[in-house]
Amino acid sequence: MQIQILNVSQVPATTKGGKPYTVLDIAYKNLTFQGKVEGKKLMPFGENANAFKALEKANTGETYDIQVVKNSAGYNDWISAVVSDGSKESPASAPKEAYNPKAVGSTPARSTYETPEERAKKQIYIIRQSNISSAVNLLSVGSKAPLKVADVLDVAKQLEDYVLGIVPDGPSGFDSMSDDLPE
Repeated sequence: MQIQILNVSQVPATTKGGKPYTVLDIAYKNLTFQGKVEGKKLMPFGENANAFKALEKANTGETYDIQVVKNSAGYNDWISAVVSDGSKESPASAPKEAYNPKAVGSTPARSTYETPEERAKKQIYIIRQSNISSAVNLLSVGSKAPLKVADVLDVAKQLEDYVLGIVPDGPSGFDSMSDDLPE
């Protein structure tokens, strides 16, 4: 990432243990992202220590190439800052591989999205579950004896076939009717 310094302020801070330290409050133009004005608080310790040392004495208008990596918490750390001539072709401004300590030696991430076949199968399961519930409701009206599982599944299968547009084999009930239209 390439930035142009607008302002660098040193802000005093203290640790939880009461030790004093200085934070850099940096206002800059992000030249890599359409000159957007942004801000960054830079700590003098951890991954940011080298960038802190380089930017501690930065002057307004100077251009720097910043190497940025994502830390394990998902935040961007500035791990180095080098004075730049302002050209976009500077080697330090080239995108760097994000730092991810869990990635070393691990398998690459896989997609967890369903395939079209998996989605279609899931829809069939949803239809079947709904039809079993409907069959229980249909058969339980006026029933004096417990429902038989085979009867419920038979009615549910008929409802499923209807929903999916599956035509049953054999006569539909209309085949045996006589033609009532005069010729």
